[in-house]
Amino acid sequence: MTSVPPPEPQVSLHTHPEVPEGIVPAERPEPPGSLAAVPAWAPLAAMLCAFIVATMAYLLIAAGVEAGGGNVTAGGPPGLVISATLVQDLALIAAALAFASLWTHGLTPASFGLRPVRFGPAVGWTLLTFAAFWTLTAIYISAVGEPDQQELTRDLREEESIAALLGYGVLLTFVAPLTEELFFRGFVFGVLREKAGVIGGALVTGIVFGLVHVSGSPIETVGVLVILGVLLCLLFAQTGSLLPCIALHAINNAISFAATKEIPVAPAILIVLGAAAASVAVSVLVMQRVPALPGVQRTPR
Repeated sequence: MTSVPPPEPQVSLHTHPEVPEGIVPAERPEPPGSLAAVPAWAPLAAMLCAFIVATMAYLLIAAGVEAGGGNVTAGGPPGLVISATLVQDLALIAAALAFASLWTHGLTPASFGLRPVRFGPAVGWTLLTFAAFWTLTAIYISAVGEPDQQELTRDLREEESIAALLGYGVLLTFVAPLTEELFFRGFVFGVLREKAGVIGGALVTGIVFGLVHVSGSPIETVGVLVILGVLLCLLFAQTGSLLPCIALHAINNAISFAATKEIPVAPAILIVLGAAAASVAVSVLVMQRVPALPGVQRTPR
């Protein structure tokens, strides 16, 4: 039994019959708040601007400390380190907003990943990511050896002032997870994955995340931070929200803080849970209360 193939269609299924021949349909505009139009170099420029601001702030604060008779050393005093780091974190957020607004109209918290997420899947993917981090870190350390302590870890271990420890604790377990996730995962990865895909964007963002911590850290530790940075990007891509990333970052930093100061188990658990809950609660508050940020409307040429 033979069959006759159907005749070839005269018009491609991918054409637009409603558009006259020779007319190219206009491209669909990006939805409001999308980071797709932000160029790949913008996150690097924003980061450099933030670091310049932080360096200037450090020098000004250090000059004030010395003028007041204080002693400025390489790792302190704690107030100087905490203040300068806080300025740097705030500068990163301000730079991300400023640069994103140059190419994006209608910025909202969702533009940087602050979106609602289902609790069950978010917890599951967060636990899986944390397990992957510990596993890959163990493999990495077995290959390169145990890294030396970071300068900050040594300072924390030797610090006895309650006020300084509270400042370091808030900075590491609350401020850093919020600001670093908004900048590196929300902005840097949010832009780069539009240019290089999820895997490419995650790798580049993870490498950048590790390298910005190279000051005061042994090179082996940078590799651990690259692993963490890549996995946090993948967690963001999988859940579609920055909330699990912020929670995991806070948990990781809180565990490190508690282990460094050898805090007993029960208080350490409270610190870990409190850091994660506080950082996520503030993120949710921002989602609910912060209005859309005005962008710069560019007139097409």
